[in-house]
Amino acid sequence: MDDSAAAVGTGLRISAAARTAGAVPEAVSWAGGRLALLVCRGLFIHGRRLTEPSARRAARVLGSGALHAGAFADFRRQLPGTARWVVNGVEEPADLWRAEAHRWTRVEQDGSALLTGSRLDAAPVVGAVALLSTDAWRVRAALESAARGGGPLEAFDALG
Repeated sequence: MDDSAAAVGTGLRISAAARTAGAVPEAVSWAGGRLALLVCRGLFIHGRRLTEPSARRAARVLGSGALHAGAFADFRRQLPGTARWVVNGVEEPADLWRAEAHRWTRVEQDGSALLTGSRLDAAPVVGAVALLSTDAWRVRAALESAARGGGPLEAFDALG
């Protein structure tokens, strides 16, 4: 059992994404994309295997094939469509930051679409939460950039 801070943090994120995928139909692909990025980062950038509970939760959404992939290309191929979209066009794990930006762009677009029309279901609420989450992600990126002394503003163009 790995009780390091990194394993605990990853486990919490995986648990949240898996629960979202199971409970919020409008957010299944967002949660799948989030899980794919979390698992991929752990496996192919940090060289860490998931703890058993985290692997079980992630496998419910991503399938066990992706979790046992030995190479990034195999990981991508094994992902279900609800998660594969996030790594389409990403050839190397080092480019996952682009996938993260792509994920947030999709969450924003889908969230905006959920806000249109007049429905008597949870879709508008899910859309509003998606847009607020996207804004929070951008604020976090801006604050982190400022804390590191700033930098070229063109870097934010890639973030969408």
